Amino acid sequence: MSLLLQQLAVGVVVSACALFSAWRLSSLTLRLKWLTLLERAPLLARSAWLRRLRQRTLARQLDACGGCAKAPTPDAASPNRRPGALRR
Repeated sequence: MSLLLQQLAVGVVVSACALFSAWRLSSLTLRLKWLTLLERAPLLARSAWLRRLRQRTLARQLDACGGCAKAPTPDAASPNRRPGALRR
């Protein structure tokens, strides 16, 4: 019985890790499509955590690539260089 429970626990953990990795590595539009499919399920349609996840995903879509950030000034020192250090 113990071996069966261990295999079940490992299967659950591996499945959860695979879903988490797929979620993190997917694009925002694909995440929204997955959330739309999850909302069609009768038990999940009214869940608060699904609504919050959708709101957070939509909020992340607004600042998608960070391309609107202010560009560094040309005279700004590189954060990788120390003052007074020799060039390599």
